[in-house]
Amino acid sequence: MKAKLFFASTVTLGILFGFVLFVFLLIAYFADLIDWPVLIALTVLMNALMLFISPMITDWMQRLFYKLRWVNYVEFETEHAEVARFMKGVCEKHKIKIPKLRVIDDANPTAYCYGSYPNNARLVLSQGIFKYLSVEEQKAVVAHELGHICNWDFVVMTIAATLLEVLYEVYWVFLRARKGGGGGKKKDITPLIGLVAYVLYLIGQYVILYLSRTREYLADNFSAEHTGNPDALSMALVKIAYGIAVEEETESTQRLLASTRSMGVYDFKAAHSAGSTFKIATGKDQEAIASELTRVFLFDFFSPWAFFAEVNSTHPLVGKRIKMMSLYAKNRGITSMFDFNRVEEAGKSLDRGKLYGGFANGVAFGLLPTVAAFAGLANLLFNPFESTIAFNFATVFFLVGTAQIIKGFYRFGRRGGAAEEKTVLELMQDPYANPMRGRYVEVEGKIIGKADAGSYFGEDVKMHDRGGGLIYLNYESIIPGLGNVFFGLTKAKEMIGSEARARGWFRRSSYQVIDLDRIDMPGGSVKSYTRFWGIITGVIFIIAGLIIDCYFGYSSAVGDWRDILRML
Repeated sequence: MKAKLFFASTVTLGILFGFVLFVFLLIAYFADLIDWPVLIALTVLMNALMLFISPMITDWMQRLFYKLRWVNYVEFETEHAEVARFMKGVCEKHKIKIPKLRVIDDANPTAYCYGSYPNNARLVLSQGIFKYLSVEEQKAVVAHELGHICNWDFVVMTIAATLLEVLYEVYWVFLRARKGGGGGKKKDITPLIGLVAYVLYLIGQYVILYLSRTREYLADNFSAEHTGNPDALSMALVKIAYGIAVEEETESTQRLLASTRSMGVYDFKAAHSAGSTFKIATGKDQEAIASELTRVFLFDFFSPWAFFAEVNSTHPLVGKRIKMMSLYAKNRGITSMFDFNRVEEAGKSLDRGKLYGGFANGVAFGLLPTVAAFAGLANLLFNPFESTIAFNFATVFFLVGTAQIIKGFYRFGRRGGAAEEKTVLELMQDPYANPMRGRYVEVEGKIIGKADAGSYFGEDVKMHDRGGGLIYLNYESIIPGLGNVFFGLTKAKEMIGSEARARGWFRRSSYQVIDLDRIDMPGGSVKSYTRFWGIITGVIFIIAGLIIDCYFGYSSAVGDWRDILRML
């Protein structure tokens, strides 16, 4: 694992250095454009300075916003003796100082570390860690964070982020350099340099995400090595997900989880699948819980959509992390409660045609409006058929509108017929579920709050089904925008605490959501228009295209497509 992190760090920094060098070579050829060395030098110096002062800034901000309090080692040992002594032993083994300890008075379980170098590191634990986790699981989480500190990976991430910022600075300056003086070759090439830097910047973001996921695997391995109990971290991850899923979300809590997402032991946005499963299985023995979880993890290992869910994430999918812990246990003769042989056997029986056919269709239909827009714009700009400007401009709207209608019918399908009565667990254990093609279902439960905690205007809500599974409900008003705001201010608040039967189209990625058709409650029913707007938006585009063609097609004021934009 250390070799893997070294490889990932070397590759990441090597690629980013290569990107920066490539852009600098372009700049060097046109070095008379701007005083770029000063800009780059200042960027690097400012980031180097921020590396040392940012921990103090973070201390101040978290103390101000998240009720963070300083705890010295003696105080921490008094409250959590076993965990404190374990932490001290790991630090002594690796010859680093015990991190500066911080505790956040928040019941949502989270843990993270930050700092400039190992002996300047801060370790932050929320009260939720001690509320939901056993002592062995607490040790596993602490060991995971100490792994980040001992491996110096947070410093590598800082260097990588600096290189990425250099690319962005080059893009920002060079894309706008044409506004200044100069002409000829250097005037023409400066936007190109900026564009190249921006493309490399976008690629670099995914390279950094790859490094981030790799370092999480190494920290997990560090935890397993020092606790000797890989299942402790596996269960800790599941219970952290559970705590995040069931704890009441406040605006402060949501801000805490979002702002520390990349640093935390768990990506809170992916918490609800594993968390809901654990909640549903609560009361069963650990073997039964593990069995339910491994069935949910079929999506993580066999769905092609899981790759896209992970590639945009700072953390690996939790199923893959737990499998790594299970393999660690197997290689050392430790019996693990998680049997991934079951997952492999279940995976063999999956219909590959259905799995990958659904993926291919989902990608094709999902990208259809974008492809249509590019095709229409290409026709508008190059005009290969020598049509009128107004007709070509209208063609863009025709193509996008038609593509949107096709996508809408694919996403929502037909509404006719009875909805399938399902539980959240049953839906989460469907490996064919995906984020594009909805499955018409009905789920019964209780509305527990708004999807966005602390949002006054948010119209979406979340529900616990009868078994305790969590699902988000996506609502759309018949009047877009203002109708959603009005619903969020009035009806959405009134629904909280009500027993409800939600009907709509279930979709899944790293989250689970139902695009609502309707909600039935004791006090009445609420109609949602997600399907309507998914289709009617395309109709609106087509009508707009007809208006442009009919009105502007006869206007002598139209010389090119820019005139149409000005008149619109």
